[in-house]
Amino acid sequence: MVIRTDALTKHYGKKRGCENVNITVEPGSVYGFLGPNGAGKSTCIKMLTGLIFPTSGSAEVLGEPAGSAKARRRMGYLPEQFRYQSWMTGYDLLNFHSALYKLKPAAERNESVLKRVGLGGQGKYRVGSYSKGMQQRIGLACALLPDPELLLLDEPTSALDPVGRKEVRDIILSLQKEGKTIFLNSHLLSEVEAVCDAVTIIHKGTVARTGGMRELLEERVSLHIRAEGLNEETLVKIKERFDTPPVQSAEGCLSLKLKSPSDVPAVAALIVESGAELYELSPKRETLETVFLRIVGEGAAV
Repeated sequence: MVIRTDALTKHYGKKRGCENVNITVEPGSVYGFLGPNGAGKSTCIKMLTGLIFPTSGSAEVLGEPAGSAKARRRMGYLPEQFRYQSWMTGYDLLNFHSALYKLKPAAERNESVLKRVGLGGQGKYRVGSYSKGMQQRIGLACALLPDPELLLLDEPTSALDPVGRKEVRDIILSLQKEGKTIFLNSHLLSEVEAVCDAVTIIHKGTVARTGGMRELLEERVSLHIRAEGLNEETLVKIKERFDTPPVQSAEGCLSLKLKSPSDVPAVAALIVESGAELYELSPKRETLETVFLRIVGEGAAV
């Protein structure tokens, strides 16, 4: 495992940061770590990087104790709300971070990471003159300097426009193809859905749900039905059998929420057996946003 935690817990005095967090991250995966504001996500990430220490429990990163020098040498980290020295040029900043990684400054490596994040030719300018999106990109470039096996990204697309977000998605997927593991925290759930293989949702400091992306999105399915000749008796049978009431639209169509995609053929069979004419049966899986809101509650601030 690239990351493994065992009952990882952090308390700040009487305040709970997170408690009994158990996650495992497979090599070569893109892993989403989600939760509302204040859920404990950043606390967990800081413990994985060694910036803070747990109150109890433990964590391993790349087979080493979390925070150890051996683990940190093999990871890259882009923190949320980072601030870089505005008077430095992009090249200065990359050279400075190379020194922190105990790497010798290398113009070729600097140009390579700048080009990869869409900042080719921008290294000679001061960071203070960069736009918010460019500053986000230079942060990602710094995280890529050591060619890390594990990349921890805390809100990597927060300051980017739609084009920039797509470019970061492409970077993440290309890194995965190279065998890297990416641990991603983002409030942009559509971005997480597009790239992640597995997800943990943390709420009020504890793990609320963990699973593969496909598994989570296929837990429930919304069914659009267009049929003629449906009678009240058939609608009652659908409600009783699938424990959910069909909702009829103004156009006469039905919508039905099912607990499993495997129920779809049974719905079709019941409608046909009733003598109704079935014209359309369109299943739609949940989005990550609907799954997230169902788990943490509609009132949660993402």
